[in-house]
Amino acid sequence: MKIRILVLAFVLMAAAIAAFSLFESADAGDNAQQVIPIVNVDPTGSLSIVSGTDPGNGNAIDFGYTPAGYTQTSVLVLSVSANDTWRLVVSKSQDLTDASTSEFIPSSNFTFTSDGPAGPTYVTSDTEFGTIATPANVVGNGSATTESAISVNYKLVLPDSQLVGYYSAPHTYTLILE
Repeated sequence: MKIRILVLAFVLMAAAIAAFSLFESADAGDNAQQVIPIVNVDPTGSLSIVSGTDPGNGNAIDFGYTPAGYTQTSVLVLSVSANDTWRLVVSKSQDLTDASTSEFIPSSNFTFTSDGPAGPTYVTSDTEFGTIATPANVVGNGSATTESAISVNYKLVLPDSQLVGYYSAPHTYTLILE
């Protein structure tokens, strides 16, 4: 008899454990929820000056003292990083102008070309700097890249008749993600 009671107690306990585990499983299933993390990555790019300017002088590209009738060149190196297609443009707010006399150097005498890693489209012939309303392309058809070095090759041809003066013209480079 004691064995029967012991067996019956064991069977009842096993049944209770089985029922409890089924109840827990059903309960966990009823309370389970699925989530799907998503993210939309925005187009991101950065543009920085690597070399070719004087940071202590407002990032001036200093052609120094140049006699009239001479040609000077200088190279500005920019770094481009982008996670999407891109292009680089440049605009000027004025021609090279002497602020004290309003004398200027003609646009056609101050030009640039560009070059860099294979892939994008560069400016290969002397090109005038664009205006704020119509900036000039420096690089086109760029693809996603990390720290690509872009060279902008400045060329200044001073006319024989250029008056003495201190000439300047701010240039703005803009990275456009497309």
